[in-house]
Amino acid sequence: MKNPTLSIALKVGMAFGLGLLVVGCGDPVPELPHYKPKSLEQQGKGITIAKSTPYNCKILGEVEGKDNTNGTRGATRELLREGALNDLRNEAGDAAGVGKRIMLNITNEEVLCSVVLEGKKGKTQQTIKCTDGLPIDAINGKLLSHRIHAQVFDCGEK
Repeated sequence: MKNPTLSIALKVGMAFGLGLLVVGCGDPVPELPHYKPKSLEQQGKGITIAKSTPYNCKILGEVEGKDNTNGTRGATRELLREGALNDLRNEAGDAAGVGKRIMLNITNEEVLCSVVLEGKKGKTQQTIKCTDGLPIDAINGKLLSHRIHAQVFDCGEK
């Protein structure tokens, strides 16, 4: 004679074990890598950012520095700006050459975000300028990029 209690317990145990096996063998959800700002390269070291147009310096032109989040997580406005500033200095160093004292005067900054907006027609996802923060009707947002434009000045030999 079969023991009905043992049969039910065996079925439940096998179902539980099979469930653990299926869950345990599944691929874990890949985690996005942490954001790292662009690094400051040798040609960008020693380049100063001025708060106004520097005196007794010759303008060489304009450069743009940019950094973006590209499939990473953990980016903050400060880190994204740091990466854009590093890229700006690197670009200015490339443009000016070696042995010169270079100064930059920032003329424009722009931050782009991907946001979900709540409107009359429901929720929509858009890429917007968010330099001054997210709009009031934004449900959530994600930083995408930071761009900085600056004038490059040659202030003599090092």
